[in-house]
Amino acid sequence: MTRVDPRTFEILRHRLWYINDEGALTISRVSGSPVATEVFDMNTGLMTAEGELVYIDNFICAQATTLASLVAHLRAEYADNPGFAPGDVFLCNDPYVSVCHQTCVQVAAPIFYDGELVAWTGASLHAIDTGGPTAGQVQLDAADIHGEQPLFGPVKVVDGGRFRHDVERTYLKNSRLPDLLALDLRAKVAAVEVIRRRLAETFAEFGARTVLDAMADMIDHSERRLRSRLRELPDGVWRHRGYIEFGDEVYRCQVELAKRGERLVFDFGDTSEQAPAVINCTEHGLAGGVLASVLVSLCWDIPWSPGAVRRVVEIRSRPGTVVHARWPAGVSKATTTGIWEVRNLASAAIAKMLAGSERHRGRAMAGWQGVKALEELFGTDDAGRAFGGPLLDGMAGGGGALPDRDGIDTGGHTSSLRATIANVESYEFRYPILYLYRRQTVDSGGPGTFRGGAGVSLMYTAHGARRIDTKILHTFGVEQPESPGLCGGYPSTTNQFALRRDTDLRERFAAGELPGELDEVGGALEVHGAYAATSMSDRDVYRAVSMGGGGYGDPIGRDPERVLDDIDRMLVSVEWAARVYGVVVRDGRVDAEATAARRAEIRAERAAAAAGPMDPGHGRDGGAWDGARDGLRLSETLFYDGPVYRTAAGYILGPADRPWHRLAAIGRFPVQRIGPEVNPHRVNGERFELRELYCPGTFALLDVEIARVGDPLLDGAARILEGTR
Repeated sequence: MTRVDPRTFEILRHRLWYINDEGALTISRVSGSPVATEVFDMNTGLMTAEGELVYIDNFICAQATTLASLVAHLRAEYADNPGFAPGDVFLCNDPYVSVCHQTCVQVAAPIFYDGELVAWTGASLHAIDTGGPTAGQVQLDAADIHGEQPLFGPVKVVDGGRFRHDVERTYLKNSRLPDLLALDLRAKVAAVEVIRRRLAETFAEFGARTVLDAMADMIDHSERRLRSRLRELPDGVWRHRGYIEFGDEVYRCQVELAKRGERLVFDFGDTSEQAPAVINCTEHGLAGGVLASVLVSLCWDIPWSPGAVRRVVEIRSRPGTVVHARWPAGVSKATTTGIWEVRNLASAAIAKMLAGSERHRGRAMAGWQGVKALEELFGTDDAGRAFGGPLLDGMAGGGGALPDRDGIDTGGHTSSLRATIANVESYEFRYPILYLYRRQTVDSGGPGTFRGGAGVSLMYTAHGARRIDTKILHTFGVEQPESPGLCGGYPSTTNQFALRRDTDLRERFAAGELPGELDEVGGALEVHGAYAATSMSDRDVYRAVSMGGGGYGDPIGRDPERVLDDIDRMLVSVEWAARVYGVVVRDGRVDAEATAARRAEIRAERAAAAAGPMDPGHGRDGGAWDGARDGLRLSETLFYDGPVYRTAAGYILGPADRPWHRLAAIGRFPVQRIGPEVNPHRVNGERFELRELYCPGTFALLDVEIARVGDPLLDGAARILEGTR
C-alpha cells in the first residue's frame, strides 16, 4: 500500500525523521537563548511541495503544526511576487497568518531539486523579546493587537542564500535584546538550511522521486493507522469545559467532541466572546492545540504526521471567540492561555472517549498540567549589565493519572515530549536572583485512586541587583484548577504568585538560617492573581506554585499503602491524607481501623451534602453484576445496561434516555476542598465551585466538575447509542 517498496519506506521514514530532528537540534546549538538551549521551546517541520506537514519534531507541537499555515499563505499570496527561488527563507511573526503569537517567530524555506520546488521546511522558536510596550511576551495593557508586539512579515529575509540586511535590521530594531534576537534568527535559518542540505543528500542517494514518494507514503501511512485506531474506539459525543480568568472577567471555553467511524469533529462554538487582547488565540493556534492533543493522546505509536491528522480531524469554531479571535484582537499570550486551554479541552474530551473503550481504556489520562505559572524579568544588575528573559520553572507541572498508575511527578506538559526546565544554577547565572528552593509541591497532585503527578514550587530573592525593576507574572488557573481529574478523580492544585515585602531574610542568612517556607521570613504578604506587572528588591521574597496533574478514580479507593508512600516521599501531607484519601497514619504506619472509619465518615459526609433527583428507577439489581462483561462501558465508573445506567457497583442510576449527570446525586463545595494549595488566598473570592457526582447508593464518586458558580451542569459524556437518544 505504499508507492515505494516496504524496505525503502522504512529506511526513508526514519531518515526523514532524523533529518527534521537534526534541524531542530541545530536551533538549540546556534541560539544563545535559554529558551532554546535548555528549555527547547522550539520546533521544526518538513512539508510536501503543497505544504502538507510530513513530520514535526517532538518539541513544542503547536510551533510546528502552524508552519503549514505559513506555507499555505506563501503559496497563495507570494508565488508570483516576490516568488520562490533556491536559498530563499521567509520570516513571519503574524498570528493571523500562522504563528501561535508574536514571540513564536517562524521561518519557512522552499526546497528545490533540479530547478523544481519539491518540498518545504520551516522552524519556529519562542523569542524573549520582539518589541512592544512591555518587555517580553505579555502586553498586559493592550486594547487590541496594535498595542502588542509589532507584526513582521511574511517577508523574504534570505534571498537566494544571502541575508537581506535591510530586512534583518528592521526586524531586530524593535527588540530590547537585539543581539539575542539576531542569534535566534540565525539559528532558525541554520535549521532550515541543515534540513535542505540533508534532504538534497538523500535525493542524491535514493533518487528524488523515491524520496518524495516516501514523503507522500508517510502521510498516507499515518492516516491509515489513525483511521484504524478510531474504528477501535466507541462512537459518541464527549464535552469538556474550562475557564480563563483575566482580571475581573472569566472566559468560558468549551468543546464538543463527536466521534463517528473514522472521523473526529471538535466543535468549540460554545465559547465566550474574544477578549480585547492578550489571552486569545487565532484559528491557527486553535488548530495547533487540537493537533497537539490528537498526536499525543491517539498517536502514541503512530509517526507524528500532522498532514495525516488534518485529513481525519475536523475543527469547528466561531470567529470572534477567545479561541478563534477575529482581527484586531490581541493574542500576545496565546500559547499559555487560548492555545493551552484548547489543548486542555481537546485532551480531556479524548480522555473521556478512551475511558469508554474496553480496548484502549488503559490509555485514558486525567489532565496534565492545566497551565504553567510563568514570569519574565527585565532590568539592570549591580554591575550595570542589562538582563531579561522568562523563568520557565513552571513548565515542570505534574502528569495526569491513568487507570493503573499515578501521574508523573513534575512530568512537564503534553505539548512537548522533550521540553525541560533549566538548572537553578543557570538562572542564577543569567539573572540576579538566588533560589531558596525549587521542589515538588506537597498535596499538589490531584487526589484519586491513582494520584496525579506533583507540580513544582519555588522561592527566591533578588541577589546581585538591589532591585528587579520589571517582573511580569502571567498564568490562569489561579482561582480554579485546570488539570481535571477523570472518572471521579480530583483536579490538581492551582497556580499561585505571592511576595513577602521587606522581610528579615538577610538577617536570617547572617544567622546561618535558610528559610524553607514563605511564612518564615516575615514581611507583608502580597498575593497576585493571574496577571501582574510588579517589581522586587533584595529584601523581598517571591514564591510561585505551578499545577500538578489530575487524579484518576475516587480518592477513597486508593490503596492506603500508596498513600503512606506518598507521605514518606513528601508528596502528600498527613493531614490531607486523612481529609481527602481517608487514610489515617500514626507513628509512620497506616491505622487500618481508623482508616476504615474515616472512609465511612467521608461517604456519610457525601450523603449529607448530596442533592439531586432520586429517580424511582434507582435501586440495586439483586445479583452479581460485571459491568465490563454485561454492560457497555461509558467510563470507569458507569455502564449502559439495556434501558438504564448502572454504576460500577451495579447500582441502577436511572433510565438511559436522559443525561446520566442529571440522575446522579450532587455535592457542591468550595474548590479548597481539593487540597491546601487550591487558591488558598481566595483570590477574587469564590467565583468557582467543585461539583461531585455520586452513585446515590454507595456515594462513590462517579465524576468531578469544576464550574463557575451558576453555570449549568455539563453533560460531559453522552455516548451515541442506537435507541438511547
